[in-house]
Amino acid sequence: MQVSSPTARGPRGSSLGPLVTTFRFALVAALVLGLVGGLGPSARAESLKDARDKVRKALVQAKKDVSSNKEAVSSADDRLRASESALDKAKSELVYAQQRLAKARAQDASVAADLQAAQDAFDESAAAVLKAQEDVDTQRALVGAAVRTAYQRHTDLQGLGLVLGSETAQELSQRVQWANTIFDSSTSQLDRLTELQSGLEAARARSADAEATLTAKKDASAAHLAEVQQLTRDIADRKAALKTLVATNAKLKAKAQDELEQSKAQYQALEKQEARIAEKLRRSQYNIVNKGGFIKPVNAPAGSPFGMRFHPILHYWRMHWGTDFGAACGAPIRAMAKGKVVQAGWTTYGFGYFTLISYGKMHGAHLVSGYAHQSKIIVKAGQTVKQGQIVGYVGTTGLSTGCHLHLQIYRNGVRVNPMRYL
Repeated sequence: MQVSSPTARGPRGSSLGPLVTTFRFALVAALVLGLVGGLGPSARAESLKDARDKVRKALVQAKKDVSSNKEAVSSADDRLRASESALDKAKSELVYAQQRLAKARAQDASVAADLQAAQDAFDESAAAVLKAQEDVDTQRALVGAAVRTAYQRHTDLQGLGLVLGSETAQELSQRVQWANTIFDSSTSQLDRLTELQSGLEAARARSADAEATLTAKKDASAAHLAEVQQLTRDIADRKAALKTLVATNAKLKAKAQDELEQSKAQYQALEKQEARIAEKLRRSQYNIVNKGGFIKPVNAPAGSPFGMRFHPILHYWRMHWGTDFGAACGAPIRAMAKGKVVQAGWTTYGFGYFTLISYGKMHGAHLVSGYAHQSKIIVKAGQTVKQGQIVGYVGTTGLSTGCHLHLQIYRNGVRVNPMRYL
């Protein structure tokens, strides 16, 4: 039945406890039924004692099970409370994460707009580069035509064709200065080419900047998307994990509580079983025949013993010639063995209603029992009685302070300690 005790269950998380305790209880019950069935009075009583001892041992273990299961319930409750507390704390954290997610999603449009603007700027700059390149190519063609014309007119100027091989504005400017000293007619065309070349270079620079900006915007957009996706996953995973934790701990507590209730129920069942055995044992005590051939006249423990004592009523020391048994008023008094009633009635010497039963010769002597302070006598002098037969009922008649049986044993007419024969 235990949740965590290694002696009552298998590996942690298994459910062997209830099976073990149930088996234990069933075994005890079977033992009780098997021990007390079909036996004689004496053997039956001894078997009842054995069964009682077994039930008591089972009760000790069952009590341990209850205690262990209480601890398990407490531990499970602590875990459940901790997970619930963690869930409450996580809820506030989730609120913050959700706020971050909402903010990030609100930035989606702005990030997309920035990316589109960067893309448009790059596209525009790329178009400007293409247009500037076309203008430069066109102007070079015009300059080339002018040079060819000048060459035809001035053969010594054929070196001016080198102007057309310039790639930068600075290089072109230097060659133009040299060309101007040769022919003035081409100055305006060459100035225009220089201007267009400078424009192409500026357009290329702007296009490079636009491309760098576009790349940065793409990286920022990708990072933003990754953040949104990660936040979304984190929130979902956190919620799921906490819900699972709380649900698991709730099941563990319910299981522990169920096992506790089972152990309590089985403990109570064992208590009832013990009570039933005790009652059967109490009822059978008078049937236990001891080695001397006698049974107890009443089902009660011995109290005031045979010997000197301070009398509770007379208040002086005197001999107590018998043994008192603290039986309840009205409890049956039985013949200790087969015998003959020799006296039954009221006495004037403090015994109240008193009965003497003779058992004849036993243990090498003539034995007689005397029952004092009875509330009622149901046998008569001269009557033969069987062992265990009811002869009267416990009372407090005569010189008595409360209900009890005062038992005396006479051995050859001399009063002796009754416990010698019980």
